[in-house]
Amino acid sequence: MNILHGLLSKMLLLIVVVAVLSLAASYTFVSIQQKKNLQEDIEGLKRSHVEITQLLLFENQISEQILVLSDLSSKSPEQANQFLNSIWPQLQLSFSLSSMAFSNGERTFTFGRFPGDKLANLEALARSTKRPHSGILCHFMCELATTIPIDFQGSSWSFSTLSSLDASIRELNQFVGSDIGVLSPFDEPALNDKTLKRYIPEIMTGIEKNSALRNRILSDSELQKLENEGLQISVDRTDYFVWFEYFNGIEEDLKLMFIRDISPNLAQQREQKQQVIVIFVTLTFGILLFLILFSIIPISKINQLKRAIKLIGAKEYNIARYRLGKPGRATLPDELDDLEDEFRNAIDVLETYEQELSNSQKRLVRQATIDGITGLFTRNVLVEDLANMNRDEQIENVAIFFLDLDGFKPVNDNLGHEAGDIMLKKIGYRLKGVVNKFVRVYRIGGDEFVICYSNYEKETNLEQMADMVVELFSAPFHIYDTSITISASIGIAFQKALDIEPDTLLRYADIAMYQAKEDGKNCYAFFNDQMRESAQRRFSIKNDFIASLAADQLKVVFQPVVSAQTREVNKLEALCRWHHPEMGHIPPPVFIDVLEESENMNMLFEWIVGNVIQEILYLNSINMSHVVVSVNLSPSQLVNDTALTILQNQLKEYDIDAERIELEITETSLIMSFTQAKKWIEQATGMGFKIAIDDFGAGYSSLSYLTAFPYDTVKLDRSLLTNIDKDKRQQRIVGSLTQMLHGLAVPIVAEGAETEEHFEQLRILGCDYIQGYLISRPIAHEDLVLFFESQNTKAREVL
Repeated sequence: MNILHGLLSKMLLLIVVVAVLSLAASYTFVSIQQKKNLQEDIEGLKRSHVEITQLLLFENQISEQILVLSDLSSKSPEQANQFLNSIWPQLQLSFSLSSMAFSNGERTFTFGRFPGDKLANLEALARSTKRPHSGILCHFMCELATTIPIDFQGSSWSFSTLSSLDASIRELNQFVGSDIGVLSPFDEPALNDKTLKRYIPEIMTGIEKNSALRNRILSDSELQKLENEGLQISVDRTDYFVWFEYFNGIEEDLKLMFIRDISPNLAQQREQKQQVIVIFVTLTFGILLFLILFSIIPISKINQLKRAIKLIGAKEYNIARYRLGKPGRATLPDELDDLEDEFRNAIDVLETYEQELSNSQKRLVRQATIDGITGLFTRNVLVEDLANMNRDEQIENVAIFFLDLDGFKPVNDNLGHEAGDIMLKKIGYRLKGVVNKFVRVYRIGGDEFVICYSNYEKETNLEQMADMVVELFSAPFHIYDTSITISASIGIAFQKALDIEPDTLLRYADIAMYQAKEDGKNCYAFFNDQMRESAQRRFSIKNDFIASLAADQLKVVFQPVVSAQTREVNKLEALCRWHHPEMGHIPPPVFIDVLEESENMNMLFEWIVGNVIQEILYLNSINMSHVVVSVNLSPSQLVNDTALTILQNQLKEYDIDAERIELEITETSLIMSFTQAKKWIEQATGMGFKIAIDDFGAGYSSLSYLTAFPYDTVKLDRSLLTNIDKDKRQQRIVGSLTQMLHGLAVPIVAEGAETEEHFEQLRILGCDYIQGYLISRPIAHEDLVLFFESQNTKAREVL
């Protein structure tokens, strides 16, 4: 049925969409109304249950039970006591009594374990008002207490009984149709149990038929809602509403659990929704049928125009005119006739501008290369623009601003890639604000942007532009009701227009951007020769690493950590050193930062762990199995399980306990990806590894970390301890930190002790362990034996 293709299908689709939207709106309205009605029904149900419970439990008198006491008036108190004692077993059995009492306030005869002190006020109230009173008393268990005034021997006495609630609860169950449980006020809910079984009832109706409901596991939010307002729970295609009601007891309040099957109410609502769907589906099909019947007539005209469109697309304009026929005037013209005229005009226009369109095609294709997320130009357009500037005599100079977002990855990791796309779109919108005749903006990668600034007057103009871009990121971005602050590191490189080499210029700006990141991020840096040398050095480090590792240019050294009290060695921190034959000593932060960008970081970590394992085996051989060896982790290792896999495999191979290794994690690493780092740390501690927070106090310190995940040690950063023997402020800060951490039962390691005065002051301030050049510089394995002998001698001198 070719004739249904095209305009008619779109109209049909429009009708379906409108019908679906109408159905959705009506369905939503009905759902909201039904939800409101259900809530009102539940509120009415709760009110009626409270009223009936008050009536049956608290206003139910047992005056019929005292008919057997009619002979008391002719007896003395002692005879009354004997009489009651003789009929006590019969009363206990007949009325399910647990105890009773006969009292005038001064003399009391009790039967069973009667809690006279708890019912004294109720008895006095009955004697004074000359009316029976009842209530719920929870002592050993919750029971119905009833007190009846009796005139006896010319004075006012009271006859009091305590009876089981079981019969009353079952009668209440039959009356209201809900299952009821009596919860003792003395039994707290089992906190570890997330089911209704956490509430232990003294009496519970329907306990067997509700077993599946009582076994249903609830979330913390569901348990809170259950306690506050009641909770709807679905089990085995049956819907229940469970709630609690509190009633004033004689001493303790009585807590009742009500369970109501509300499946009939919900079934009626579902039936109403089905009726709404049936009505709308029927209406939609009727409209569609009507549309098809009354749309056949213009189809032939549409097909004629469709064939003409194909000919126009093939640029066979004369044949298209022939297919349309000679132009004429219809008796009753309509929109299709107007469309035919427009077709004829379009053929004329297309013929006229075909050549112009052909010449402009290349330019239009380039303009169409727009980034789909931000609406900015792409990298291809940037390269082409730079190449054109090289040939444009009106352009004197060009500067490239290379922007890389700081902290964008956590947005994707924590909020999802959709949130990341929204962030990029908002950033693109802000960057468009700097666009003018001489400035264009491009997105060239995931979170990388480029600003091209041509014909600037002087370098100060570039600084002003960079300050403006930094300022663009000062205001937070709002995504999913979350306020996110993000910044950009900017690298700037510039050349004369005639000397432009697009790839070189971009690479220079990229190098300057990395320098801005090293300078602290959220800033900009201009490319210079020093950066060129630094980039070359990074390139050499990255490419020479594997060869250097094979050539034994890297080695592992160990810096001891001693007890502040005994100076006994408790730990060794494993550190990596690299002496390059051409570049000399390469500091660890430099080569670690380079290796983080590749898979070589895992290779280095595996090599370090292998050396640490051998060191632990050596320690075991010299009876120093109590010494723990710590290993530093880089930020990239906290976002995957590769490091843990390496550690597990090595420990398993040499049969070494995980507790012999302590993993040091810097606060900076936690900041970069806190959620993933927390999960990683919990997994590591679960395997038995010790965790140390390294460089605590270096600038990111947050007390929230101290409760967010498990750890075994906190290492104070050396920046807090530089003048600890003289600086009173440092002493107060360190003293407060040690006092707080000791309150959490966390050992403290102080780094950077260089003099005996440092050592002694740190010991006085409460540091448990001390590390620094005073104890030893990092030393190789070969020198550890001599160090241990020397340190043991010092330890004996201290003792």
